[in-house]
Amino acid sequence: MFFTPSTDLMEIQKRRLRLIQQLCADMKWNTSNYHKPKKTSKLISNDKYKFLYCRIAKIGTTSWKRILLVLSGVVNSTMTDYGFRKLHDYKYSTISLLGHNKNNYTSFLFVRHPFRRLLSAYRDKFEEPIPATFRKIGRRIISYYRPNASESDKNNGTNVSFHEFVRFLLKEKQQSNFNEHWDFQHKICAVCERSYDFIGHFENIVEESNYILHSIGVNNVFFPEKDYNFHATNSSDDNIYLKYFSQIPPEEIFKLYELYRMDFKLFGYSFPKELF
Repeated sequence: MFFTPSTDLMEIQKRRLRLIQQLCADMKWNTSNYHKPKKTSKLISNDKYKFLYCRIAKIGTTSWKRILLVLSGVVNSTMTDYGFRKLHDYKYSTISLLGHNKNNYTSFLFVRHPFRRLLSAYRDKFEEPIPATFRKIGRRIISYYRPNASESDKNNGTNVSFHEFVRFLLKEKQQSNFNEHWDFQHKICAVCERSYDFIGHFENIVEESNYILHSIGVNNVFFPEKDYNFHATNSSDDNIYLKYFSQIPPEEIFKLYELYRMDFKLFGYSFPKELF
């Protein structure tokens, strides 16, 4: 198997980078739609192949961690069953997002349609089985956003509806401290504070991941395409997407768009008119 980058993909990449450069140059820094990054944020670093990867949750990070383990010599193949928990707990080499001197390294990130990413996060964290950390958040959501909630629901926090989750996002006072699974993509990777060499899109993650691997000199490892054939929280499916968002009143969809406006704008995603 080999990979040859297409001219179209290279041109698309140039347009994406130009869009971010233009919008960031025009940015009024007092806007409430742009969220500045945390000073403690990190990039995953690989010195052998000289690249920096900004990881954003719910955008193929599990698959990319499998690739990282292969490139680090921990496992021999992306098909190796390393274990989900071990995969995410592994101590990957990291450096500061903003304060590093590896400017000769190839830097990249992958982004995703903001609403589809939110839906993926909801389905992964608030539909059974629910991780303990998110049961705690679920209890808070039900207590605040479900009128006349039963004591059982308040205590369990296990049946949060998608509408309740959206209301939580819109009214949460600590939006600057959102959980990483629904935090702002531009903030996580500081796209206006630092420049990147490559901005990949989840919607074409297999081809674009292989493109970046080829560009850094990796010709014997490929993105594990099988991960996207049978994914339990595949919220990229149009029917699933429309079904869940049909639960949200139009005025709240507008507000949600405003909340994530900069992710839509900076990464070239259109206003979601399909929801109206």
